Amino acid sequence: MKETKIKHPEWLQVEMNGKHSYGYNQEWYYDGWQVVAGCGPTTATQVMSYIAFRDGLLDLSQQADGEAALKRMETMFNYVKPRYGGGVFKVDWLQHGLDKFCKERQLPYQAQALAIMPFMITNTVIKKAVSFVRAGLASDSPVAFLNRHRGEEKELYTWHWVPIVSMKETDDDVTCVVYDDERARTFSLLYWLKSTALGGGFSYLIKKD
Repeated sequence: MKETKIKHPEWLQVEMNGKHSYGYNQEWYYDGWQVVAGCGPTTATQVMSYIAFRDGLLDLSQQADGEAALKRMETMFNYVKPRYGGGVFKVDWLQHGLDKFCKERQLPYQAQALAIMPFMITNTVIKKAVSFVRAGLASDSPVAFLNRHRGEEKELYTWHWVPIVSMKETDDDVTCVVYDDERARTFSLLYWLKSTALGGGFSYLIKKD
């Protein structure tokens, strides 16, 4: 078995509304449209927040502050913008939003992205997806995961973004842990790739050379 994970998943665990939450929750937004369509900016906020905590751009004393996390979510909503009728349903929309956020703040990061096209998932695509997620986690960045259709994977919600915080590879499966709905959930990445009808994608942040 091989395990790859971010070094401090606890940095994305916060206290909000008197409860311990694994990850940030789009339902914290105040506006109804944000609540319905806000999984993309919520996930992008978690990727950016983790990198900022990692590199000292955010004080770790704020790490568990859910209200502070919500303020960052509100800001990110202006960059990773859901489209009416479908939210952030293309991986490059999240990628471009993160890049714009970093450029405007003169932050030395750029987003990497891999799109998974529907009806075109071969063994080569599966290997590329697993390699991409592994590379993101190994660089100590959460990996934003877009799932447009959960297929037969019951631990996922269709048409949804979540952050991947760890991945385990065995001889017959590849499983990932995501933070979603204030819980840590484990799903089979291989099962999703083999059964999804609409595909999705992945994105993470790296430092510029």
